[in-house]
Amino acid sequence: MDLRRCSISGSDFWIGLPPDPKHGRIAVAKVPEAPKSLLFLEGPAQGELIADFVQGPWVEVVENLVIGTSHDYIVPEHSGPYDFTRAVGALNGARMPALKRLSLGDMELLFNGHGYYGRLGDITHVFDIAPQLEELRICGNAKLSRPVQHEQLRMLVMTADDIAGHCAPMSQATLTRLLTSRFRCLTECDLSLEADEALLYQLPEAFFSGEGFPALEALSIDSLTAEDAARLSAFKANRGLRW
Repeated sequence: MDLRRCSISGSDFWIGLPPDPKHGRIAVAKVPEAPKSLLFLEGPAQGELIADFVQGPWVEVVENLVIGTSHDYIVPEHSGPYDFTRAVGALNGARMPALKRLSLGDMELLFNGHGYYGRLGDITHVFDIAPQLEELRICGNAKLSRPVQHEQLRMLVMTADDIAGHCAPMSQATLTRLLTSRFRCLTECDLSLEADEALLYQLPEAFFSGEGFPALEALSIDSLTAEDAARLSAFKANRGLRW
């Protein structure tokens, strides 16, 4: 880990983002002993580093984890979508008892510009690694191989569209598996899926029972067929859901 490309801001330990005193990020003299907030911002190139992290002592105490990029990561020779599959795969089998917030694939915006996402691969295992997880943000193209469940998750945000069109749209199968999952405590669910204007999604019948999302208070899902959009609107009105 090159400390010259690391910085600290409050409790945040930025790995892959150099110091910038104007924005409160100071240079790192030595590696913190037990950081509670870790931000890996060269995610496509940090698979091995993240694999080391999940085998080390930090995994027991970290409460906020980000695996993404920043404006500083974009370089002229880059072409094609960012590939986070190795970094996300490194989390498979991890146990993070203190983790409450997890963000995968997002870009830290350092100036007034666009965010770029990429491909995350299969994220099914992510729902098993942190029993106390409350907030999950997924940015880019992700897949689920089966329905999942989580007992504590309260906020789920999935964003598949980006300005460059680097991340292919979520598959219908993944959306179906997500909406037939069970999230007992989920209150907010925001699915921004518009990565391909030609693709419109259908909602699984089981979702409308409400059994998988019993605590839901706010819901947004775009890129639906006209029939499903109308049905979702009626469902939200009936349950008094925001958005």
